Amino acid sequence: MNEKRIKGNKPGKRLFMFWLCAVGLYFVANLQKVVMPGAMFNELQEHFSATAGNITGIGAVFMYTYAASQLLIGLLVDRFSGVRIMAWGGFVLCSGALLSAVASSLWILYIARLMVGVGAASIYLSITKETSRLYPDSFALMLGFVMVGGYLGGVTGNTPFIFAVQSMGWQQALLLVGGIATLVYFIYIGLKSTLPMPEVVQTAKFNFRRFLEVLQVRQNIRILICGSFPFGLYFAVQSIFGKKFLEDSGMSSESAGLVLTALMIIGAANSVLAPSLSRMMGNRRRPLMLFSGVGTAAAFLLIVGSLLSGGHSPWLASGAFVLLAFAGNISPVVVALVRESNRSDIWGAMLSVYTFVAYIVTAVIGHSTGWIMELFPSQVIDGVHVYGNISYLAVFAVLLFLSLFAVYSGFQLKESNGKDISNIIR
Repeated sequence: MNEKRIKGNKPGKRLFMFWLCAVGLYFVANLQKVVMPGAMFNELQEHFSATAGNITGIGAVFMYTYAASQLLIGLLVDRFSGVRIMAWGGFVLCSGALLSAVASSLWILYIARLMVGVGAASIYLSITKETSRLYPDSFALMLGFVMVGGYLGGVTGNTPFIFAVQSMGWQQALLLVGGIATLVYFIYIGLKSTLPMPEVVQTAKFNFRRFLEVLQVRQNIRILICGSFPFGLYFAVQSIFGKKFLEDSGMSSESAGLVLTALMIIGAANSVLAPSLSRMMGNRRRPLMLFSGVGTAAAFLLIVGSLLSGGHSPWLASGAFVLLAFAGNISPVVVALVRESNRSDIWGAMLSVYTFVAYIVTAVIGHSTGWIMELFPSQVIDGVHVYGNISYLAVFAVLLFLSLFAVYSGFQLKESNGKDISNIIR
């Protein structure tokens, strides 16, 4: 994919189809993010006779791996290009997806989800860098379309996948999605073989000091907290324990799945809506960043208030989740601000750190949630552990406290107005 094929920032037809196929891999990666344990929490707990901490650990091992991989993959993409990294990462992603379906023990399942985490991590950074190269003048908007493709994977991983689990069993359902992932990967490899590859950038060294350089800028610290925390907290709810919370509050599995599907649809729509609103406001980023922090805190405050009052309703919680979905899903705006706040030679490193922090937050919160829930006695009904209001009050009180850091950081951000401000910020 040399630069001759990108005359006037308009990629050729074949290259555009290849880009769409890369979006397909991002669809697969996001589907894999949410199917386990969120969509089958009870089924996994019963099958492996596991505690809540063991099951949330399945989601956490994926998130920890996904987050940690961002730092290395960011350097690999800068040197070898997103095209090559997606090719290797897609193989690992598909292998892990298929192994998840046939895992005979919890530890093998952990290994499988670790593989999926590494593979999925390679897709996000690769396609982000390629989108920036192909569409520099409309990067935020085009990245929004990439995010739509990803969120559609998340939508598929909720209600449609839950239906598949109930119809054919969780292992057969995982085999189905693993087969879909493998098919998309082979199409990607087939198209890749017809295109010339970009040269390896020999000057892009594996220097981890670049990460320390971006952390010396106050604006970057504020972006990390205000951007990563709302998304990380939201995604922990979406992918790890949100469905379980709604079910334990009295909602049926099908209805809880529909709520989480709606959250993914909101996330997909918001991926285009947020950058569009930013453009309508003169490419201002700060108002949407502030909304992200304040909206996340308000959603958790609503849930904590309802749990404290004793009048908790799963439908009230669903309304709070809707607000959380709108607030936590403004990634194209956050990435645009990252790009505008950093020099061209280090903004990729900052993007790696941003993604790392976002998913570390998801992993830590998702894993800790299970242990917090286990601090209080649960009821066992038909072999399923049901956790009470006091368990979830402790969980959401912690989430509310963390969201306040995002609110504070949002007020400290510098506005970019869509321009490069890397030379005027500290």
